[in-house]
Amino acid sequence: MVRIITHEEALNAIAAGAAKVREIKQPSSLAIVDLGGNLLAFLRVDDAALSTVQIAQNKAWTSLALRSPSGQWMESVQPNGPLYGLESVGARPFVVFGGGLPIIRDGKVVGAVGVSGGPVEDDLAIAEVMVAALA
Repeated sequence: MVRIITHEEALNAIAAGAAKVREIKQPSSLAIVDLGGNLLAFLRVDDAALSTVQIAQNKAWTSLALRSPSGQWMESVQPNGPLYGLESVGARPFVVFGGGLPIIRDGKVVGAVGVSGGPVEDDLAIAEVMVAALA
């Protein structure tokens, strides 16, 4: 049986991500979704832009839906790419730049994290800390 993400674990991961946000001084929004794509935990850190709220959640959802890092799909959705237009398919937009990572337990994707607020490198660094906190 796959171990789900508890609310307490999600809050601990958000706290770990917030600590990384403070360390690198990059106001960001942090999201964690469960196996069903439902928002489990969220934090908009201090001065993060309003646009980061939805983008962080959509990065997490994209990573869950595609069972892979959100940024992995950037090249494929470019004009003439095999998945061109993917980001606009469905009721929930796919966000295909870095900052979304799947949460994997016992070889199964059980949720995902999404971070938005800075350059992709910063978003990924924060997301990696959050995933590590959920290991």
